[in-house]
Amino acid sequence: MKTWLLKLLDLSSEQEQIVKTPPQESSLVLGLPGSGKTQVLVQRAAYLIQSHGISSKNIRLFVFTDVLEKFIRSEIKSLGFPGEMVITFDNWCHSFYVNHISQDLPRVYINGRIDYRKIRFGVLDALQKNEALQKDLGFALVDDGQDLTPEVFEILSLAAQHITVLADPHHKLYHEGASESFVLDTLKLSKGISFLQRDYRNSPAVAQLASHFIEDENFRNTYLSQIRTVQSSSEGPLCYVASSEEKELVHLSQIVQQRQVMKDKVGIFLPTNSLVHRVAKALKDRGIETEKAITKDAENVIHTPYDFGNSLPKVTTYHMAKGLTFDSVLIPQLTENAFAKIPSSLRCRLLFVGIARASKWVYMSTVRGQEFREIGILKLAEKEEHLRILHRLNPLQ
Repeated sequence: MKTWLLKLLDLSSEQEQIVKTPPQESSLVLGLPGSGKTQVLVQRAAYLIQSHGISSKNIRLFVFTDVLEKFIRSEIKSLGFPGEMVITFDNWCHSFYVNHISQDLPRVYINGRIDYRKIRFGVLDALQKNEALQKDLGFALVDDGQDLTPEVFEILSLAAQHITVLADPHHKLYHEGASESFVLDTLKLSKGISFLQRDYRNSPAVAQLASHFIEDENFRNTYLSQIRTVQSSSEGPLCYVASSEEKELVHLSQIVQQRQVMKDKVGIFLPTNSLVHRVAKALKDRGIETEKAITKDAENVIHTPYDFGNSLPKVTTYHMAKGLTFDSVLIPQLTENAFAKIPSSLRCRLLFVGIARASKWVYMSTVRGQEFREIGILKLAEKEEHLRILHRLNPLQ
């Protein structure tokens, strides 16, 4: 089974330097997509355990989604570490609240879901009022720090002795995320910000396509200047404009089968949970087994099990895809109707995040006459030979 997890010896000098930051130091590290932020956090946990004798019980690797939690847990077993070391921040707060505040969890009145925002503020209040609860966690390693709200960092400053935060401010998906200056001040990081600048995941062809969805020209140029991965295949990104949704789904199923024959790990990304269910069912009806990597329900339960340790394609949303890595990423349903609930200001960032999850190849598809507004970006990518758009298929495609 392929693994995205590198060995410490395979890390760059920049990555290794952050991994081996002295245990007593906290830090904020900014990195481009694919620069190895998650790799660094996992390897830092390994370094603290293996080189400094820190117990895994005293380390928590905080991630943004349940999906990424399972993704990392499936890999760290190879390092001999317990999966419990990796957890979403909200799940950690949930446990803290039950153990130190109340087993009666606050809920959203309308739908009965657990109110994690109220839980976070309850945890913060408890930590502020009770010094005995403070600094009980030795090391907090935080991924996707750009999308974490200010109270998260206030909690971390009280709960953990040492903190490492990795973030990508250029691709913040939630406007509530704390600013870099707030993180620096709250965590009292006098050494300022460190940077990871090189890309180690995306092939040049994938990176060139992803760059079309970076709206800031300076950042786009910076991103492209860091691409150092060697192109291992002449196969470039492809977009199919189907004459009907039925033909789009038929070809999607064929593409999935092709990538499975090639032993690729496949991710299929969509803008909403309802489309995740719909496309997964459509693929199943055509003989393709997949797993839906989606969020927990109102009772904090996942009713559609999935396992990143197997080779089945994973169907998920762009939001849940953050931090994941696949050989091939498939992005169907690029229609205006599918993206109707996605704000215009967020669409390019979501597409960038989705494309940048691929290490090797990207496939996209839409339906003629129903294309989303961003189809012009794909046409520009084709003009610059970073994408091939097909309007009809020959028997081999």
